[in-house]
Amino acid sequence: MGIAFLRRVCDVKVLKPMRFVTSNPQKIVEYEQLLAPQQFIPVRLNVREPQGDNQREVVRDKLLLAYIEKRARLFVDHTGVSIKAWNGLPGSMTKEIWGQLGIAGFLRLLQCDINRQAKVRTIIGYCNGRRIYIFEADLQGVIAAEPDGPTDTWESLFIPEGCARSLAAMPLEEKLQISARGQAAKKFKEFLSQQAVTTW
Repeated sequence: MGIAFLRRVCDVKVLKPMRFVTSNPQKIVEYEQLLAPQQFIPVRLNVREPQGDNQREVVRDKLLLAYIEKRARLFVDHTGVSIKAWNGLPGSMTKEIWGQLGIAGFLRLLQCDINRQAKVRTIIGYCNGRRIYIFEADLQGVIAAEPDGPTDTWESLFIPEGCARSLAAMPLEEKLQISARGQAAKKFKEFLSQQAVTTW
């Protein structure tokens, strides 16, 4: 029986922790809570991240670049805000445009717009070396007239539908329950559980 047990143990494929490709410390904090007890190792890309106006294509391109470089199971998160008055911009270019405009630029461009409706979309891409899986979620809301919470992020301007505070001003636990990232991560975590992924 001892030999048979050892053979079964040797036949079990134990997978290393997946990688999370990001340079954003806040995303790491949030995913540590959202995916627990799943484990991951944060890593950065050594090449320039892909850009484009199609968020799903950006996620797929980033996944492929990351897998070629890391050769490990990994996932990426791409979250952006689309403003109705701007025909859906900045969308997939949120990080780049926010970096150029900052909070003052955002508010200045919006000051003449009556329609301040907006949508946050998070897309999580996961690659296991054989296939790419996509998990996404949307959150409707409005762009505030002034920042609420830490102003180093566009989340200080986004107030979710039915809420009185911006995403940036919410306690983390509350934010993760309603955010697009929280909803997409819930789908991702359920998928990982169904796949019976083993980490060590």
